[in-house]
Amino acid sequence: MTTDWDEIKRLAADFQKVQLSSTLQRLSERNCIEVVSLLVEKGLLEIIYTNDGKEYLTPDHLSTEIQDELYINGGRVNLTEVSKTVNVDLTKVTAAANRIANKSKDVHLILGQLINEDYLQRVALEINEKLIQAGEISAANLAEQYDLPADFILQKIIEKNLGKTIHGKRDPTDSKVFFTQTYISRCKAKIRGALAALSRPTPIASILGQCKIKDKIFYALIDEITFDGSVTSKMSGAQYIPNVYKKAQNEWVTSLFKQNGYVQHDTLSHFGISDTKAFIQRQLPNEELVHLEKCTVGKRFVEQLEAAIDECISSASYLDVTTILPSDLSQGDIEKLLEMAVKPTVARSILILETTILTHTFLDRLVAPAKQIMEQNVKKSIESGKYQQYLAEKLSSGRPVGAQEGTGDSKTDRREERRRKAAAGKGGGGTQGRETKTKSTKKHFRGGGGEKGGAFDSDSDDNGKVSKKKNASTIELITVKEIVGVIESSLDSDDLCYLAKDIALHFYPQLSKEALQTAQQVFEASLQNSTQNRRQTHAALQEKLNNLIGDVRLYEKGLKLFPTDVQQQLIKYLLKTLGTDIANELFFYVATECSLNYSTSTLTTEQRNSIMQECNQEYKAALMALNKSISGQSVDDFLSASESALQECSMILKKIDKKKDRSLILGHKHGLLEQLANCTDPALVLHLACLVIFTISTQCMLHASGRHVAAILAFLQPQLQQDQSQLLTQYHDLVLKVLTVAEDDEEGKEKVLSQLGDLMPKVKDVASSFKKSATSIE
Repeated sequence: MTTDWDEIKRLAADFQKVQLSSTLQRLSERNCIEVVSLLVEKGLLEIIYTNDGKEYLTPDHLSTEIQDELYINGGRVNLTEVSKTVNVDLTKVTAAANRIANKSKDVHLILGQLINEDYLQRVALEINEKLIQAGEISAANLAEQYDLPADFILQKIIEKNLGKTIHGKRDPTDSKVFFTQTYISRCKAKIRGALAALSRPTPIASILGQCKIKDKIFYALIDEITFDGSVTSKMSGAQYIPNVYKKAQNEWVTSLFKQNGYVQHDTLSHFGISDTKAFIQRQLPNEELVHLEKCTVGKRFVEQLEAAIDECISSASYLDVTTILPSDLSQGDIEKLLEMAVKPTVARSILILETTILTHTFLDRLVAPAKQIMEQNVKKSIESGKYQQYLAEKLSSGRPVGAQEGTGDSKTDRREERRRKAAAGKGGGGTQGRETKTKSTKKHFRGGGGEKGGAFDSDSDDNGKVSKKKNASTIELITVKEIVGVIESSLDSDDLCYLAKDIALHFYPQLSKEALQTAQQVFEASLQNSTQNRRQTHAALQEKLNNLIGDVRLYEKGLKLFPTDVQQQLIKYLLKTLGTDIANELFFYVATECSLNYSTSTLTTEQRNSIMQECNQEYKAALMALNKSISGQSVDDFLSASESALQECSMILKKIDKKKDRSLILGHKHGLLEQLANCTDPALVLHLACLVIFTISTQCMLHASGRHVAAILAFLQPQLQQDQSQLLTQYHDLVLKVLTVAEDDEEGKEKVLSQLGDLMPKVKDVASSFKKSATSIE
């Protein structure tokens, strides 16, 4: 190390000697660079290169230049600007700035800026001037103005100079806000003057907006100010109420009650009174008051109401209580007054609907015409069989026929009744009935016990229909809609039409009960008269079924002449048509006998299955076999099932009479010929002609549809002459052609129809003049 250091000294001396020597003896720039590089490598010299690399300087010199820049810029300088000025990398400048800030307590490095104490003192003076001008200042606003952190301003400037350079006080509710005593005195004067000028309740927000004072200062100073009034609270929405206003308010309430006999709660609420009932009680301690929902009234209103109700009962009319009560009362208020005015003895004579009181005498006059409608409905129900079905369902459920809907003789019946009422929403009698679902029946049915019934609850829709879940064994002999119509027609001259539905709902249970009793009486009387009619109907049906079954036998004889494949098609068609007609007649008969209501003219498979399930056990097996045979492939099975069903229905199947069969075949032929003569449809003409020729040639009847015409023609070929066969075949081909021609080919269709029209008389002539030949089938 000593040797190296000696060498360095020698080099330095040589370097100095060279510099002092003439130009010819100076070192070159390259030599200088090598010397500096050697010093840096030896760690004897620390340098910082500029951004362009052409110059370098020591850290101490960089610190000196940064301090110079700080001084030149008035005590606050951004390190980014310093880096550009000294042409040194920002990281080097930042490191040097950190060293300066660490060495000197008067220099602060904050947010990439160097700030010295002189700058902070100037800022403190500026803050003091701002505080004197505004009276109030906050660290947050200063931070925004000076682009410095609020905490830095608060700690390094305000708190350090408070009471010295900055003359002010800290806000006790907010440590970052400062104000002057002059400002506080000015705010007190503004508040005192504003409150003194008010004569009615005013929101605090409006007062603050007018005085331009912040709410926290107002609430902080309000306790230190003497004023003639009160502040409702120290929260948002608070009001200032002057004492002069309270005095005028009290006098107004007393005067209003003496004049009108009641005081509205909403009016007092507008005056800022929250507990209105307690306020009225304090203002009127000597009065007998009734506190309602919307107002407080005097006792005299109850007395007036009692007198009006007594007069209404004596005149057998109605009373609208709104005509004698204040118009400001709500529905709940009126109900409460009525509860106080209507005594138990009076309640039995009236019905209350909404705001109207109706006497039972008046109501009976309104509903009297409904009994005529009830009697008409009872008659229709018995004639249509609905009442009989109701009785059957009632018997199947184990309830006595004479039992009414609301009664039961056992605990089980009572439980069933309670469940039924709960499901249907129906209330009981008297004043204890519940009301649900409808606006008009929810709260407003009262009075009228005993036979008149009480409130009737019903989930009724806008059309007046009672929408309830009916049990299987119930019947509606009069509807709410019908009762409403009667009442509305009786109320044309009165202003009570809006109550028609409510009155109808009230009388609906009573009229329904009477209707059931009337229906039972009428039905029992009609049973005696219907016995003879049923016997006549039974005989007529037996004759009709014998004729239909005879036709099926005759048709079966004719279809057996065809090949097996055609036979099956004809049998299926025969059972589907005539077989279904026979089955439907028997099913209808059983449904009537079992009081099952099926008002349709025909029965579907599902309806027949339903009748089988619901009918008496004695019919089920026979009906099941008959219904199954319709979809089978055997006429014999169907005839056997039909005979069994007739026996179960107490009907007799007549024996086969060959003489009668011949007359039936002859009548059938003449019927076909008559239809053929009057027919103009080409396809039907061919169909009828084939059936006529078949009947003549085979002396058998045939039941077939249009799709079987081709098979019938094929069967008849041996019985026809050659020209007849050609004519019928040609006519058949034209019929097929007109059925298959395109819809838009009008010209082609007209041409085919024209040919058919020319041939139609010839086809009719062939059928009407056909005679049985020797080759006809025996």
